[in-house]
Order: sequence, then C-alpha cells, then structure tokens
Amino acid sequence: MRRGAVIALGALGAGALVGGSRLAGPLQSDSVATITVQLGRFERRVTAEGWLRAAKATPIVVPPGPPQKVAFLAPDGSPVKAGEAVVLFDPYDAEKAAADGKADRRAAESRKQKTAAELGKSARALAGDQKLAADEVDRAQSFVLEDEAIFSRHEIIESSLDKALAQRRAETVGGKLRISGRLAAAELSLRRIEAGKAELLLQQAEKTLRSLRVEAPHDGLLILTRNWRGEVARVGDSLWPGQKVAEIPNLGTLEARVHVLEADAAGLAAEQKATVAIEGRPGHSLGATVARVEAMAKPRERESPVKYFEAILALERTDPAFMRPGQRVAAEIRLEEAEAVIAIPRGAVFEKDGRRVVFKRRGHRFEPVEVTVGRHSLSRVVIEKGLAPGDRIALRDPGLGASRIFGDRDKPGGGKEARP
Repeated sequence: MRRGAVIALGALGAGALVGGSRLAGPLQSDSVATITVQLGRFERRVTAEGWLRAAKATPIVVPPGPPQKVAFLAPDGSPVKAGEAVVLFDPYDAEKAAADGKADRRAAESRKQKTAAELGKSARALAGDQKLAADEVDRAQSFVLEDEAIFSRHEIIESSLDKALAQRRAETVGGKLRISGRLAAAELSLRRIEAGKAELLLQQAEKTLRSLRVEAPHDGLLILTRNWRGEVARVGDSLWPGQKVAEIPNLGTLEARVHVLEADAAGLAAEQKATVAIEGRPGHSLGATVARVEAMAKPRERESPVKYFEAILALERTDPAFMRPGQRVAAEIRLEEAEAVIAIPRGAVFEKDGRRVVFKRRGHRFEPVEVTVGRHSLSRVVIEKGLAPGDRIALRDPGLGASRIFGDRDKPGGGKEARP
C-alpha cells in the first residue's frame, strides 16, 4: 500500500464513511489501523466531458447537384429570422451550366427539325417511286399478251416477264418505303431524346440556381456544424451535396453529448443516472439520464490511439436563460449503485496462498479471513461473503512491522494486496 493511502486511512476519524460503510474509527493496536464495517451504500461513478447540443434541430444542408463553393455564410451563433439568407453559394458554375443547357436545347431542336425535314423529303420521293411502280404494274396487267393465235410465243413470254418485273419493282419500292418509315421514326426518337436531355440539364441548372440561396426556415440561432477536426465551413470552401453546414436548434430542449474513456466505460448503458455541470456556471448542476451509448469506442483525434465511448445524456430540464448549444459540460455518470452492502477500502483486501483475505480482529489478534469479492470501484470493494456488520478489520497486513509498512510485502510472512 502506498504511503499516501496508509496515512489517509489511518487518519479517519470516528463516524467517517469509507467505501460507503460507516466506521467506528481507527483503533491503534500495535500500530495497525482498523475499521469497523457496517452496511452502507456503494456507488461506482465515471466522469466525462462534452458539450450541450439541441435534442431537435433543423439542418441546413448543401443543395443537390454538383459541389458548391460558399460565397456567404452567416456567423456562428448569430440569431436569424425566417426567410433570411444564411448561406449563399457561388452561382458561376450553375449559370454556366444553365447557359450551356439553353444552347444545347436550341441545337437539339434545330437538329430535330432538320432531321424531320430530310425524312419528309425522302418519304415523299419514295412515295412517288411507289406510285410510278404501281402505274407500271397496271399498264403491264392491261397490255399483257396471251392470245397465241395473234402473238408469237416470244412476245407472250416477254409480256409476262414485263408484268412480273413491274410487280417486283413495286414490291421493292414498297419495302424501301416501309424501312424508310421505321428508320425515320428511330431517327426522330433519337433527336427527341437529345432535346429532352438538353431540357433536363437546363432544368437542373435552373433548379440549382434557385437553391443557391439557403434561407432560414424559422426564427432561431444558427449553429455551424463542426467536422471531426472541430472546424466549421468558411467562405471559399467547396462542399458536397447533402453535406450539413449548420443547424437551427430548438433551444427549448437541450441534451449533453459526452465522451467516456474506453478504460472507464465498463458497464456504461442507457437509463443510468448522471449529473451534468455547465462550464462557467458553478452551482448549476442538472440531473440527467443516459439516453444512448455508441456501440464502438472511437478516437476523438485522428492521430490519437486513445478511444472514447460517446454517450448522449437527456437533461431533466433546460433553462434557455443561460444554456446554449456548444457550451462545455462535465458529467458524472453513476454506473453502479447498491444499498445495504459491505464496502471496504480496496487496500484492506490481500492475497494469501491464492485466496483473497482480510485481517479480522479477534481480541488482541488478527486472523486472515477468506472473503468473496463482488463489484468494485477504484477505491472500494464490495464484500459479498466473509464479513458481517460490526467486524473490525485491519487496513494493512498486521504481519508486517511498522518499520516494514513501506517495504517489500511479498517476502515470507507478508501479505500482498489483492486486486479485485
């Protein structure tokens, strides 16, 4: 046991509380300080630091579209009115996109009209060819030579071939006309798609132009959002669509966002009670309850290996008169609580022959008594079995003389302080 711990425990007065149990006071016998344990209250607490934030807030985000460059940003913490501009983005890229979209739409419309005119001219030419072919078929059918008594066999065969050729020519022209019609429909569809694409790009550019002015949806206080480095957006920064720039919180309900060191967070869970103190407001402690705890511990700084669990504390009340989002807070979370238990100083438990023991006084002597250790904190240990209220125990190993209190306790005849 360290010198500071022995001196502190040896100086406890009658009626003091140690480890949640009321002691009758130290009894000096052969320079061994003792305590009498009784049933009391045990608590294990952990401290955490963080800041206040609004439980409900209206986010201010970058509009959809390409990345935008900030041209104006209202100051952090400034009051705003509904309809007031809080963020303005540089309109150069959007205006250029709108101008390009208008030019593309005009070009697409011109190509569509030109294609329609050319296809109409081609269709009319094919229709004329089809009419001529039909006339040739009619003439061939009207003047076909079939009377063998009048015409020679050669003339009859030639007339039949002329009829067949006219019919085949008419079929060919009809096929060309049908194919031309399908090609014309496909060509016009492509031109309409091009025109529609240009129109869509123009509409998106005009919509982006209209969204470059971000207004406050309601009255409130503008709080700029900080990234993992604690930095806020600035004029000239390029931000991605959907990125949160700021928020307008509801000041009527605040909560505390705190970070608990991973090594101290064993047992941290929702519904546990806590106390929150606001930095710069001494004497203004607020009751709170753990609302939720992040599932994984994360470092607060990019290059730091130290990890923390983030916890959200729901405050019992919010006083807008002096409470604002962003104020730093210190919280104390009660991880474990137990009533009517025996809790003794951690240094009063020793390890002998692989057993955890305490030295209980019997008359003028001390006897090692094996105990069962339960929950514990940095300074206290709950004894579940082995001690009863009224037992008097030593605060150090009686087997060591006063001159060896601060020496090596692992030598024969000495006890080693147990680590519950």
